[in-house]
Amino acid sequence: MMIGCSSKLIISTSCRAPLVAQCCRGQRSYRTIRWSSSSSQSQAASVDSITINNIDHHQPPLLGRIALVSGTTALATPAFPALGFLYAVLRVTVPDANARKLMEGRWGTLLSFTTWTVLPNLYHGAVTSLILPFAISNALVAGFSYGVIDVVSGGPKGNYADLLLQKPWVTGAGIGATVGYIAPNHVYGPVMEYAWQIEGMTQSMNYVMSVPFASEVSVATGAIAGMILHPLLYYPINGISGIHWGFPLAAVTSALYFIYYGRDESGLPVPEGSYIDRSDLDLVDSILRYNNTSGQIETYSLKSEQFIGSVEKCFQGREIAESSRSYSSSCGNKVVFDDRLLAFVYNYWDIKTATRYPDHVVSNIPSTSSLHAKQESMLVTDASVATLLHKNDLEAIQTAIDDLDNKSSGVKQTTADLKSRKEVNIALELLMMLQQASKEEDEVLQKQYTDEIPKLEKYIRQKSPKIVLYTNDEVCKGESVESQLRNGGWERPENLSIALEHWHHVQEESYKSWRNKALLATSVVVSIGCSLLLSR
Repeated sequence: MMIGCSSKLIISTSCRAPLVAQCCRGQRSYRTIRWSSSSSQSQAASVDSITINNIDHHQPPLLGRIALVSGTTALATPAFPALGFLYAVLRVTVPDANARKLMEGRWGTLLSFTTWTVLPNLYHGAVTSLILPFAISNALVAGFSYGVIDVVSGGPKGNYADLLLQKPWVTGAGIGATVGYIAPNHVYGPVMEYAWQIEGMTQSMNYVMSVPFASEVSVATGAIAGMILHPLLYYPINGISGIHWGFPLAAVTSALYFIYYGRDESGLPVPEGSYIDRSDLDLVDSILRYNNTSGQIETYSLKSEQFIGSVEKCFQGREIAESSRSYSSSCGNKVVFDDRLLAFVYNYWDIKTATRYPDHVVSNIPSTSSLHAKQESMLVTDASVATLLHKNDLEAIQTAIDDLDNKSSGVKQTTADLKSRKEVNIALELLMMLQQASKEEDEVLQKQYTDEIPKLEKYIRQKSPKIVLYTNDEVCKGESVESQLRNGGWERPENLSIALEHWHHVQEESYKSWRNKALLATSVVVSIGCSLLLSR
């Protein structure tokens, strides 16, 4: 502004209004001269544009600021129990002279234990998955509280920001204490019930917070945590020059994902063997079988009644089953769940969970002996089918079966009599040929060989009782010789003479063996009788 009299010019300028010039001389009236300054308006608009750009890119909007506060609170939640532990120790020891004396020289050890032992375990993947509902609750309360203060203050640079938003004991300790009181008393329970779909969490939290000093410890922990977080959030909330406000928010979001979801070994901590993942249930009931389709010994699930993979899966399933059996027997017949959350609640919170969720209880975990017996039966049946279906080498199949049997059971098994197996397979082939002929209504064969079928069945079941002959005898779908041959497309040879010749030879050998045994037994009896007579 320039002011002058007489010949001097009085000029008044403003960036928003026209410039006014007044000239006065003696008693003359004033004259007003008006003109517009386009250059001044252009410079003002440029300044305003720069200011708006700075705010848009560096200082986050209200929702962005709330997200930063909520995300940081959730990120820091695993550390809150450590702070609460330290406060509880101080709360007990400081008023008590004897306790203070006992703790002399041990404060450093306590702080070191909290920092290097408690904190890392709280941020472990398994523990953070347990803390997640509490982190969500804290984030909701902290975000809402900050949003109210921010709106009342008019933002970080509002009229009341210096009185409220920028004060650490208001937005730091104040919000922290609010979270420490409201969240555990009113939010933890409903959030856990919603997230975990388990009833009674609100009542349980009310019981926990009714414990003496519980609310005090929680509020004090929140206030201390708020004071610590306030300076950390000051610059991201107010805007950092040269850094877009989205970068701090993205960093917090990434850290949240890493801590609560993206790490290995995530999941609620449960006792070993108390939980079996649903994807592993087929492994628990698995055995080894010879797959006649692939020509390999593979893992077969008794639960799903199908082949599910390589041999290693069977051994993995047996380890899982053994772990669950050990847990159940050592913990007083506790139940095993197929849901990790229910297993956690059952073991650490409410034992009645088993009665409320019976569909998630894994019952009837098979014993090792029952699985081994079923495996042996199926391997014998499968090996017999393989020799008929593919004319495979029975000796090679039997060797592979014995090797796997010894490996899986841990006990050396006696190798089955190969000659006896071959004789059984001769009878088995003829039996299946005659059975197929009877189904094809071949009257000539029915009349000629009808009497042979019962003899063949009796012989096979006596020699190898573990073989499952017919579909009606099956425990697992498709395990019998009849089903496997049918599914494999087996067709009986047109000429039965060779099979009959082999069968008659087996009968002759069997008769000779029986006769020799009878003669031996008779001779032994006669010898004993003669010895008795001579002794008299």
